[in-house]
Amino acid sequence: MVKAKIDKPNLSKELVDFSESINEVLINERELTDSFVSGDLVEDVEERIEIRGTYFKNVVFSNCVFRNIDLLDVKFENCDLSNIDFSDGSIHRVEFDNCKLTGSNFGESNMQNVLFNESVLRYGDMAYCKMKDVGFVNCNLEGATFLESKFKNLEFKECKLNEADFMNTDLNGIDFRDSEISALNLTGKELKGAIISPSQAMEIVGLLGVVVK
Repeated sequence: MVKAKIDKPNLSKELVDFSESINEVLINERELTDSFVSGDLVEDVEERIEIRGTYFKNVVFSNCVFRNIDLLDVKFENCDLSNIDFSDGSIHRVEFDNCKLTGSNFGESNMQNVLFNESVLRYGDMAYCKMKDVGFVNCNLEGATFLESKFKNLEFKECKLNEADFMNTDLNGIDFRDSEISALNLTGKELKGAIISPSQAMEIVGLLGVVVK
């Protein structure tokens, strides 16, 4: 559980169980509101879309490009969103629970009140993002990039961050103590004010090329 206060998606108790072709709606209407989508396949959608107040469960997204997407009050549970392009998106009050997001692109997105819980984001692209009140809980972020991103009230809890890229990203106040941070890509200045354990300090010293005798 993250310590930071993250507002949950505000979902209606009376969501409409979606029965139409989700692909047709996203392509033709370019928006989805107050819906429940379960066990479906979303594929080959390349549109700027708006999704609000919607709950996706056991949905597979394939070959989709959602640049400039607008997500507000949305929950994804047990969904496969691997290699999906969410770049330049507006992502507010969104939860990803037990989702596959390997290789997904969130580059230059604006995220606020977003929770990634028990999800896989290996090699994910979160470069140049603005993140406020964002939490990663028990997530695999190995090889992910946060290049030149801006954090405010961001928290990693029991995450795998090995080989992640934090180049030119201010990590002041970020607590890494219960996460794995081997072979991070950074210059060292980024870690000023970050919180690490004694054992992690030895790891960081090695990254900076310092020899301890």
